[in-house]
Amino acid sequence: MHDVFDMQSSDYESVIDRTGFDPDRLDIEQSDQHFAVLDNKQQIRARCSIWWRDSARVNGTPTGTIGHYAATDEAYGATALEFACRELRNRGCELAVGPMDGNTWRRYRFVTERGTCKPFFLEPDNPDEYPIHFKRHGFSTLANYVSEINPAMVSRQPELGDLRRKMASLKIEIASIDPADPASDLDGIYDVVSESFKDAFMYTPLARDSYRQMYAPLLGQVDPKLLLVAKQEGEVVGFIFSPPDVLQRSYQEQVDAIVIKTIAILPRRELSGLGRVLIVDLLKNALEMGFTTAISALMHTDNRSQKISSDCAGPMRRYSLFARELKL
Repeated sequence: MHDVFDMQSSDYESVIDRTGFDPDRLDIEQSDQHFAVLDNKQQIRARCSIWWRDSARVNGTPTGTIGHYAATDEAYGATALEFACRELRNRGCELAVGPMDGNTWRRYRFVTERGTCKPFFLEPDNPDEYPIHFKRHGFSTLANYVSEINPAMVSRQPELGDLRRKMASLKIEIASIDPADPASDLDGIYDVVSESFKDAFMYTPLARDSYRQMYAPLLGQVDPKLLLVAKQEGEVVGFIFSPPDVLQRSYQEQVDAIVIKTIAILPRRELSGLGRVLIVDLLKNALEMGFTTAISALMHTDNRSQKISSDCAGPMRRYSLFARELKL
């Protein structure tokens, strides 16, 4: 039996962490409880956090999440997972979902089919054995995700004449985010995200200030031509965000790929087709900037965004989110 200890961020100063964790994340990501499994030399061999206070429900079921997971081997990991499930059950949760660092605004999902492509910017990654740890200890697949790669963006530039005329009739204008005043556009983007994703799987609201703190730093890493905002008479009604894959710098000289991270449109019937226009305009900008490859990132396999991209791209990586019933 391994020893499990509740941990605070300051406790990491007095132990040897063999799992490589930044304890500041405990305060930033506000876990409800964090604990570590220590060996007889007081070295951390596994750890995870749990959230239950503000977790989303799944089909009405009280749910808790397990995140910040790591383990040096399966035996220590099993201790952490069993402890996490027991604690969540004691808090009234009937389902444990993981890996998820509290909510879908943060890191979640395991890579389950790696493929041959290297990891890309803002993509979650994990040792290949971590999904096995979960599956061997009572967890089954709750949701599947895929990233697709289009290595020939030049073939993805239809004119979209009818759709463009429709958008013009609706007085919709598409432009880059204003680098001189990004805050106002960011507020509009927040409103679009909050409305368009409110019925999404495991969605939980995020305060406006928290959204600004999370995403404003990314604006400095992205050319305005790769963050397009659609406005209808001054109101933001859609956007697309696609940073360069800066991780390419670690293995090649040139960054030639963009990561289509988020596309969102207000759920209004008259805006049907706006997403396709945004994608085409963004890819046109990317081609003019010298990019040749686009990655459609981390799409739920039942999500309509996958249907937008799948006619021109192929799967490069698959991911899963797991769940375990918490029986009394």
